[in-house]
Amino acid sequence: MMFIFFRVHNHFTFQSYTSSLKKNAAYSVVKRTFVNPEDVVARDIVVRKNSSRGVHFRRTGPREKVYFMPEEVRACIVTCGGLCPGINTVIREIVCGLSNMYGANDILGIQGGYKGFYSKNTISLTPKVVNDIHKRGGTFLQTSRGGHDTKKIVDNIQDRGINQVYIIGGDGTQKGAAAIYQEVEKRALKVAVAGIPKTIDNDIQVIDKSFGFDTAVEEAQRAINAAHVEVESVENGVGIVKLMGRYSGFIAMHATLASRDVVRPLNH
Repeated sequence: MMFIFFRVHNHFTFQSYTSSLKKNAAYSVVKRTFVNPEDVVARDIVVRKNSSRGVHFRRTGPREKVYFMPEEVRACIVTCGGLCPGINTVIREIVCGLSNMYGANDILGIQGGYKGFYSKNTISLTPKVVNDIHKRGGTFLQTSRGGHDTKKIVDNIQDRGINQVYIIGGDGTQKGAAAIYQEVEKRALKVAVAGIPKTIDNDIQVIDKSFGFDTAVEEAQRAINAAHVEVESVENGVGIVKLMGRYSGFIAMHATLASRDVVRPLNH
């Protein structure tokens, strides 16, 4: 799983605290693997010797210093857009990670996508509540498309005292997360906004692969194999299989490479 973090508002200096992981005996090994705040990851793996410095991204991972005390944290999780294999696993891991690793136990689930922020649809999330949700399909928190009113959402975040927002969704959802971050920054709120890429289309930049993509490719092969059997059973048979992907053809391309039975993948 990969996180795209929109930083805590950077126009002010916030007090930092020693990470709870340092005091947690179960994670004592992490003391030797904290990520240096100055570590970056290069966008391009191969470059020319005389090329400029290029583009770099901050490296993810546990920091020795954090901006929130465990008892100060009030987090929320929301899922938006279409369904994708693995959403419930992501929800579960965020809740268990915050609670078991960092000692933060005030976690809200926003139900029904972005509109759930201002329709007051919330549930309390604990490791016990989410214990078995990874065994189910869909999203435990329900989802919806649209319903993004940035000011109303941030008003609600502010009114409820939420200071960590975890947003699970595709490219449109991540644009919404960026808008929320910009509004948070504008109001100078101490709120961290984290976007978690979710799409079977695999069309989000920066990350190597979005969760759910491999499952989509695997399932696509079933349809391709069925079409191949039909085509082989008749004279001059032609089979057409239409796959999801919106404006990107990654599912079609990878399903083609995996099945080896497609003559020509088309990207419309």
